[in-house]
Amino acid sequence: MSRTHLKDSLGAKIKSLRIEGGITQAVLSERCGLFRTHVSRIECGIANPTLSAIVAIALALGVEPGALLNDGAGDASLTR
Repeated sequence: MSRTHLKDSLGAKIKSLRIEGGITQAVLSERCGLFRTHVSRIECGIANPTLSAIVAIALALGVEPGALLNDGAGDASLTR
């Protein structure tokens, strides 16, 4: 999986979970301690979030951090 695809997949997963949870980017950013603009850039696949940011976002969304990285393709998708 390319880095670009990983960022896009991560961002899409975060956005999907946020919308499913009925919360805005502003609420999510407040819950995880990130700027709203940074959350937006992560969701768009522009920003490359740190591990700490991924964990904070996952906790704010009520999911395990690994759930944000799993695109449903299994371990085989983690090629170099």
